[in-house]
Amino acid sequence: METPLRNIHKRLGAKFTEFAGWKMPLTYGTIIDEVRAVRSSAGIFDISHMGRLLVKGKDVKEKLQYLTTNNVNKLFPGKVQYNLLTNEKGGVKDDVTVYMLDNESFFICVNAVNRKKVYHWLKEFVNVEDVSDKYVQIALQGPKSEEVLSKFFDVRDIKYYRFKMFGNAIISRTGYTGEDGFEIYINPKDGAELFEELVKEAKPCGLGARDVLRIEAGFPLYGNELSEDITPLEANLDRFVDFSKDFLGKEAIMKKEIRRKLYGLELLEKGVPRKGYKVFKENKEIGVVSSGTFSPMLNKGIALCFIDIEERKEKNEVELEVRGKRLKAILRGYPFVRRKK
Repeated sequence: METPLRNIHKRLGAKFTEFAGWKMPLTYGTIIDEVRAVRSSAGIFDISHMGRLLVKGKDVKEKLQYLTTNNVNKLFPGKVQYNLLTNEKGGVKDDVTVYMLDNESFFICVNAVNRKKVYHWLKEFVNVEDVSDKYVQIALQGPKSEEVLSKFFDVRDIKYYRFKMFGNAIISRTGYTGEDGFEIYINPKDGAELFEELVKEAKPCGLGARDVLRIEAGFPLYGNELSEDITPLEANLDRFVDFSKDFLGKEAIMKKEIRRKLYGLELLEKGVPRKGYKVFKENKEIGVVSSGTFSPMLNKGIALCFIDIEERKEKNEVELEVRGKRLKAILRGYPFVRRKK
């Protein structure tokens, strides 16, 4: 599949990659330049490969409350919530953002790889429509994103994890980079025109930079830090699980023994951590990398890892096995890069 903005990307010189069945821009120049642009000014991403679902019904809020780990009752029209859909075993079907349109309508953004799975699963419980093709999805991220987007929409009063409607377009103050920014859901024709204008003001960025930025920010990626077999607690997402309510998989999550939990790793030697690399402490394997990259902002290799519970200590000295060689590293919390206030 190809994004409706593909011709614009080609004209901008994008290099493409396959992701979740989509042909998407990987980079327009260098990943390092794109990451630095987002951290210092503004970058724009086409994320139309994401899935967009609309759920409706008189009792939809109660049903979503049971199907998710976070407390949907805290939502109100104009509020966005990060949430997790869990299975009977307590594993994660998908991590999503839920937009409350009104008491009987919710807009849900799902991961591209899980779009069909989540749609068919939700159909068993609620009235759901896949509206993905009705929108392009654009992310404008970085400290100057408000300044840039304000030239086209009055977004200055949108607070973090809130959204506003502009006709049929939805603009939320959300993102996947750890920086201030917005996600725009808009019809393909208007979206193409808007993207053409925004790339005059912000640097176009691809999925390569997006992955580096989300690792620097400590955000999970489905298939790496999240899966049907990984519980939210193992993924260090406890703050998004409300045990005061009943939800699908709650009992299984509470019963499962947690042996490894997500933590950060920072290399002290030259190298780049990659998924699957093993972490050692005094020749004993204590963990495995779920996501790794070179951080342009820290100028070193960083990783998210599943680490043995007893070894999750700040500045714990460990070794990372990279292509048969052990490199010195330390364990640490994340985010690795924090947004400047």
